[in-house]
Amino acid sequence: MIYFDVVARKLYHHNKSTRLGFREALVLECLLRHAPKTVCKQTLICYAWGNEYIGQTSLAKSISALRRSLMTISADPTLVVTVPKQGYRMVAGMVETKTVGESLTTVEQTKVAPVKTNAVTGLSAAESRHDADNKAVSSKPIRQCVMMALMLLACVASSVFVVGKINGWFWSDLVQRGELTQKRVGSLYVFYPQKTRLDFPMEQFLSHSQCDCLVYVENRHKLTKMIFVSRKTKRSVSIRYSPFNIKHATSKIEQFLAEE
Repeated sequence: MIYFDVVARKLYHHNKSTRLGFREALVLECLLRHAPKTVCKQTLICYAWGNEYIGQTSLAKSISALRRSLMTISADPTLVVTVPKQGYRMVAGMVETKTVGESLTTVEQTKVAPVKTNAVTGLSAAESRHDADNKAVSSKPIRQCVMMALMLLACVASSVFVVGKINGWFWSDLVQRGELTQKRVGSLYVFYPQKTRLDFPMEQFLSHSQCDCLVYVENRHKLTKMIFVSRKTKRSVSIRYSPFNIKHATSKIEQFLAEE
């Protein structure tokens, strides 16, 4: 079984692992969501590149890179099947989406050195070294799991803090409003209050505005306020969205993405 870590963008197979590129990971995620059905090229391009205009050559290069990554971990590259004149599909049941984590690889690859006894040191010294090795092996993945959990918590907290500073929040306001809800829309990480509802047209707008961004969404009267924050450049843009000004909102996000 091949494991795909969506967060770390890594493929695991036996004792081998490889990291995928940003676009290749999104292409694989889209194929797995529809497996074993065929996904047309336009759907894959929309999912991985959003409203960015590219040719089909870029998709073909990403598929080739994905197959090379499968060969790197000694997996069958034909798991990604080309359907002529239609698109691509993934063989079902061979790749499982799962957050594997670095600690799992460490446990699989760590080997306890054999303890040797000799007449000089004696048996008691060998046993003590063996116990020390076992404690070191058992404690190392636990420390790594704790570190990963702390890093993830810090990342979420900093993301909410950045969006909050842009929108003029105070922490007391967040407590009064209640917890934020998080949802993944393609490559976007969307945060919104519990009283805000993401309807189908709004999700469709977000799915065509793909970038490596955090998005805060909040309903205000008849308008919906969206704040896009680039995770790479830390730039931001505020957009007022409604079903009557989709063209204006689309042009504003396209200008923001063009300047990235």
